[in-house]
Amino acid sequence: MNLPPSSRPPVTEQDWWWIFDPRLSLRARAALITGVGALAFTFLAAALAGTLVRRSLERQAGANFETLAFQLGDKLDRVILARQHELQLAASLAPMRQLATTYAERRKLLELVQDNARDFAWIGFADAGGTVHGATAGIFDGTPVGNRPWFRSARARSHTAGPAELPALTSELNPGGDTRTARYLDLAVPVQSADGPLLGVLGAHLNWEWVREVQLSVVPEAARRERIGVTVYSATGEVLLDSGGSGWTQPPEPPALPDARKFRGTLLEPTAGGTSHVTGFARSRGYREYRGLGWLIVVRQPADLALAPARDLQRTLLGWGALLTGALVVVSWISAGRFSRWLRSMRLAAERVRGGDVLAVLPRPPGDGEVARMCDAVGELVQELREKPRPDHTREM
Repeated sequence: MNLPPSSRPPVTEQDWWWIFDPRLSLRARAALITGVGALAFTFLAAALAGTLVRRSLERQAGANFETLAFQLGDKLDRVILARQHELQLAASLAPMRQLATTYAERRKLLELVQDNARDFAWIGFADAGGTVHGATAGIFDGTPVGNRPWFRSARARSHTAGPAELPALTSELNPGGDTRTARYLDLAVPVQSADGPLLGVLGAHLNWEWVREVQLSVVPEAARRERIGVTVYSATGEVLLDSGGSGWTQPPEPPALPDARKFRGTLLEPTAGGTSHVTGFARSRGYREYRGLGWLIVVRQPADLALAPARDLQRTLLGWGALLTGALVVVSWISAGRFSRWLRSMRLAAERVRGGDVLAVLPRPPGDGEVARMCDAVGELVQELREKPRPDHTREM
C-alpha cells in the first residue's frame, strides 16, 4: 500500500532556514513557546504591579495632601481667632470703654496692638454713630463708616469677612504704590461702655499677605519643585490664594466634590487640559468660637508626577523581563538542541539500518531519562526485527 506523498516539499540538509521554523524545528518551537510564555508573564506582572503600586501611591499621596490641606485650614482659622482675641482684648481695656478718651490716647493704644501683631494693616475705633474716632497712623480719622458691613455687623457680635480689595487703604499705606492687588480681611468687635450700652465698634483690616506666610509654613516653597500647588477658595468658589506650584497660569475651578457636605477627602481630579491631579481637600470649619468662613483648601499635584514611581516600576519590570526572556530563549534553544541532535543521530542510524547496514546501532543518550528509554526501546525493536527470520518468497513462486 503506497501512502500519498506529503504536500509539503521535503527539507534537505542544504535548507538551513528550517532550523528557525517552529513547524519543523524542535529548537525553534521550544524557544517560541518559552519566549511567548515569558513575555506574557512579564507584561502581566508589570501591569499588575504597576496597578497595585499606582493605587497605593494615589492613596498615600492623596492622604498626605488631605493632611496638608487640613493643617493649612486649621492654622488659618487659629490665626484669625488669635487676631479676634487681640482685638477683643483691646476693646475691653478701660481707655477704649470711656467716651472721655481722646483721639491721641486711642491711637496710641491701637498702635501698641498693631506693633504686637504686624498682620494688622489698620485698626480704628468708630463710635455708635459710625464715625472713626482714633485709628492707627491717623488714617480715616473722622471718616464715616456707618454703612460698612463690618460696622453694621459688629454692633451685635464679632465680625469676620473678606478678603476684599481696599484701594483707599492701600493708597494711604503705600502712597504712589499699586492699589489693585492689595486685599484685606475685615475683623470687628463691639465695644461696650463701662455702664453696658454699646459705645462703638473696634474694626481692623488684616493684611492678606499673612495668609501666604501661613501657607509657606505648611507647604514650603521647596514643594514647587515637585509641582505641589495650594489653592484656597471662598465659599462661593472665588480663588483667594494660589501658590502657583502646580504649573498652571490660571488657577483651576474648585474640584467637583462627590459630596458637597464632605469636610475633607481625596480624589483624582481631571482638568480641562486633559491631564489629572491627585488632590486632597479640606473645608475650613473654624476653631473654638470662631465658626470659619467656609473656605475650601485644596492641595494638588499632577498625577504623572505623583504616580511616577509606578510607571518607573513598570519600566524596570519590563526591562528585566525582556532580559530574562532572552536568557530563557537561549537556554531553551540550547536544551532543545541536545534532544534535536539525539533525534538526528537516531534518524541517521535508522536510515543506515534500512539501507542494509548490519553493523549500524541506534545511539543511546546517557542517563535514565525518557529519551534514553525511548532510544533503548527502539533499539531493542530494531534488533528483534533483525533476528527474526525472513520468509522465503522463492519457494512460493
